[in-house]
Amino acid sequence: MIREYLDTVQEQIRWKRARPVVARELEQHLTDQRDAFLEEGDSPEEAERLAVEEMGDPVLVGTELDRVHRPKPQWGSLVVMALSLCVWLALRLYERHMVSYFTDYIWRFGAIVLLACTMAAAAYFWDYTRLGRKPMLLALTVLCLPVFEGVLEVTWDYTYHIGAYLAFLTPLALALAIYAMRSRGTGGLAVCCVLGLLPAAIWASRGRFEMLWPCLICNTALLAYGQGRGLFGPQKRNWLLVVGHGLTVLICILAVMHYTGYLKSYLTPPEWITYYQDRTRDIVAHAKFLGMAEVLPEVQEFLRHWLRFSGYEDQLLMLLGNFGWGVFLLAQAPMAVLLGIGWRKCRKQTAVLGQLVGVSILLTLTWQAVANVLQNFVGVPNLLTEFPYPLLTDGGTALVLDCALLGLLLSVFRNGSIVRESAQGQVSERKNFQFP
Repeated sequence: MIREYLDTVQEQIRWKRARPVVARELEQHLTDQRDAFLEEGDSPEEAERLAVEEMGDPVLVGTELDRVHRPKPQWGSLVVMALSLCVWLALRLYERHMVSYFTDYIWRFGAIVLLACTMAAAAYFWDYTRLGRKPMLLALTVLCLPVFEGVLEVTWDYTYHIGAYLAFLTPLALALAIYAMRSRGTGGLAVCCVLGLLPAAIWASRGRFEMLWPCLICNTALLAYGQGRGLFGPQKRNWLLVVGHGLTVLICILAVMHYTGYLKSYLTPPEWITYYQDRTRDIVAHAKFLGMAEVLPEVQEFLRHWLRFSGYEDQLLMLLGNFGWGVFLLAQAPMAVLLGIGWRKCRKQTAVLGQLVGVSILLTLTWQAVANVLQNFVGVPNLLTEFPYPLLTDGGTALVLDCALLGLLLSVFRNGSIVRESAQGQVSERKNFQFP
């Protein structure tokens, strides 16, 4: 009788992924009710019948559960993301419309946009909870991959150094490590801190201090988030591990900058950095709302010549100088909206895995955006990042990875209606069903 009841309920639920979820939880509830009637002295058949009757009409129950447990399409975020890609295309078409290889450019970067959209769609419809099946194995794999950065290259017209973009994935990998080690107390947090330092040590050994900033900002923030959420227990001494992680990475940054000579250059700027900073202040001070900035003739000629979007160190500055504040803000508005929506929705996630995955992606994209703005307008080239502003890049690797991360973030929000963690810490489904 219970099996027939469950089958009828499942027939009312249109989201196929939710059917076994609902059936499993509903079966548990019916079994508990049946056992309660058995304890009162009813026969097995009578106890089962009473449990089913108490639950209510299966069609009504199934209809109500269908209403509650549906995927949540992220149409608003998808539209904003599409608008951002349209801005990306419009700027590039304007930039390259006079060059001789314009047709080849359209075909090549059209293919990149198509690949980026495909990756975003695949991540959006993918079941992100699969990341929680073997989180530590995935985390170790990604965090160790920077060792092979030099050989992770793809040649297509020119060489794409894909290995450098592993920095986009290290916060996500650390989030999976935190998920795997949660409820392990101080020892679990210590393991996560060591894993967070692993890619930092690899990049520091190669003098790549600009790759260490995400390790400092994003990874330390993730560890603080995990401790703040009580995933490693309430011990106050755990915060010493989080602070120690951040200080260790900061020391690595300063040491690498000193060893490579960059620290001295920024403390006592040479002539070329002073010129860069003066030019930056000139462009910002004389930028219009629309149109090219009224700057010195030599700077204006520089703006025309360097209108490009592959140069992360002055990408946004060139955009402001050539088009004005209006276009500058328009280009960044979609990503700012996406990040705002993302942070707001991430706070509402009940699943620990969803929270950690969402926060890691949002930290990555937020740092990518903030670092570019600071680097462009403070006049410190090559200091904070070697990656472009999210979705505003002439290269393909960054665009594809940004779209994939955004798709995965929206997958978290899309599946939020049924996914949660059970008391045993395994990925399961929401148990607080509303029965009519």
